[in-house]
Amino acid sequence: MGRAARRILGIVVAALVLGWAGAPAHAQRLRTIPPAQSSDDPSRAEGWQGLPQVEPEAPSSAAEPRTDAEAAGLRTTRPAAPARARTLGAQRDAERAQSRRTPWTATPARPAPLAPDAGVAPPPPATAAARRPTSQPAPMANRRTGRMPRRPAEPATNQTGRLVGLRTFTATAPSARAPSQLAPGRDDGRALDRGLRGVAVPVQPRRPVDVPIVTERSQLPAGRVLPNANPLGRNTIIDPRTGEVISYDRRPQQEADPFAPAGLRVGTFIVTPTVDATLGYDSNPRRLPSGGQGSLFTQSYGEVQARSDWSRHELTARIRGTYSAYFSDPGVNRPELNAVATGRIDVARDTRLETEARYNLTATSPGSSNLPSSPDGLRNLPLIRQFGASAGVVQDIGRLQVSLRGTFDRYTHDDAVTNAGAVLPQAERDYNAYGGRLRVSYEATPGLRPFVEAGIEQRHFDRLVSSGGTLQGSTATTYRIGSTFELTRLITGEISAGYMIRDNREPTFGDIRVPVFDAALTWTPTALTTVRLTAKSIIDESFTTGASGLQRRDVAVELEHSFRRWLIGTARLAYGQDVYQGTTRVDQRMVASVNLVYRASRNMQIRGEVRREALFSNQAGQSYSANVVLLGLRLQR
Repeated sequence: MGRAARRILGIVVAALVLGWAGAPAHAQRLRTIPPAQSSDDPSRAEGWQGLPQVEPEAPSSAAEPRTDAEAAGLRTTRPAAPARARTLGAQRDAERAQSRRTPWTATPARPAPLAPDAGVAPPPPATAAARRPTSQPAPMANRRTGRMPRRPAEPATNQTGRLVGLRTFTATAPSARAPSQLAPGRDDGRALDRGLRGVAVPVQPRRPVDVPIVTERSQLPAGRVLPNANPLGRNTIIDPRTGEVISYDRRPQQEADPFAPAGLRVGTFIVTPTVDATLGYDSNPRRLPSGGQGSLFTQSYGEVQARSDWSRHELTARIRGTYSAYFSDPGVNRPELNAVATGRIDVARDTRLETEARYNLTATSPGSSNLPSSPDGLRNLPLIRQFGASAGVVQDIGRLQVSLRGTFDRYTHDDAVTNAGAVLPQAERDYNAYGGRLRVSYEATPGLRPFVEAGIEQRHFDRLVSSGGTLQGSTATTYRIGSTFELTRLITGEISAGYMIRDNREPTFGDIRVPVFDAALTWTPTALTTVRLTAKSIIDESFTTGASGLQRRDVAVELEHSFRRWLIGTARLAYGQDVYQGTTRVDQRMVASVNLVYRASRNMQIRGEVRREALFSNQAGQSYSANVVLLGLRLQR
């Protein structure tokens, strides 16, 4: 063998020895050190495992590994990154690749921030202390597919709260741990999509048991909380049965009526005083069939309302009085006084007591058939006084509600004086009324509560036998079926129908059996227009000779429209029918009025009204008509 051959053989042997000794170190450098990014590297255009040749990537995207193999420290050919993913599938693939690389990168990938209306704050950025430590070497990518192995599962914890595995940390108290950043749940997401509250429900502790929640079940559907009976805030909604906070409304509540009286706070009560002075003209003050002589009159009106502002129980009071003084005919001057006090005692969460005390003073109407003489023959109008009280208990059993009430009323009549000075006694008309009512209702839906009701009333006169020689007194029984409802906030109220049976003590009068219909509905077709419908059926006492009772039916329709927030117009039409049982007399009453209110400020209003009253009777000498014009100034606080 020649010298040249020996030299070539020595070079080959040295190359094999160096290659065998340097291969592990070179492989280790491949795992830890990324390849040099130089434009003269010919292997960058060769791809990985036979991949086709691609365009070189932009220099701005070379700072962060984008494939699984590059995350492991292996050199691969990087495809050019487009400005944005053009398809939804490409976006999903990019997200999956990023999630697989997250445990092995130096800084975990940050999730996309949530939308501002999601109701939770975005997670804080990861810090060096929050990086996941590991003692294992960097994993190797699959040479055939270029994918990384599965992400390791979260380490388990033992009973002491310490991690089982390589990761260690110091257990802290639950109160010291940072709150977890969670996305809204399914129910919260639905509520946000529907726009119910606009904010996520905060985590709140259960309400203390010793602070009951008071709900108004007579006018509002179950589950609504009165604004003055909520100990956790005026805008908080609480489940009345479980006592848990349903949601908070942090938005400022818009004032419903900016011209409503603000009231005065006296201790724990809110007092609202009102004073009204009116000048008017009445074309027929005594309601005579011939028309009579018209007269100017003044009407003084005053009212004071007070309501409690307590977290439990409730007390409201109202007293109002009116005095009408006629310039040309002082004989028809008449006062009116009405005082009512209502209270509610919350015995338990589902049990409450309701009480009421009332007093009413009024004068007999000049056109009433109960006057002891002709209206033009009396010096003054006799006064009628009524005072009474009622008490009841209301019990909720799930959706079922049972209420039992008892009432007592006392009616007294003053003597009448004729123009000649003769006194006409009216003591035989005084009587006491006792009654009871039982109602059972069921909440079929949040806005529909049908009910059945049965009531009884007895009237006992101070004098059993009247001056006409007939027995006085009666027992009336009433049965009703109806419902209270709230249909999409457009129609609210109560409607009922039933049958009434009145048994008179006088055998010659016989029983009175009539159907009854009651309604109190409010329809709001627009935000500026309100329509109200009222209907009432009662059997009143009649002191007309031969009449066993007075059957009254009244229906009224009222249309209120706001031309401006400070200018409100009202049109009202009322119809009534009076049937004198035992006689042939039937009266029909009609009242039509137009009212306009100018609200100059929250404390002052200017009011005007034009009204026409008429009575048509089938008995001669009883029909009349009158026109009334009113203009007044009202002050309120």
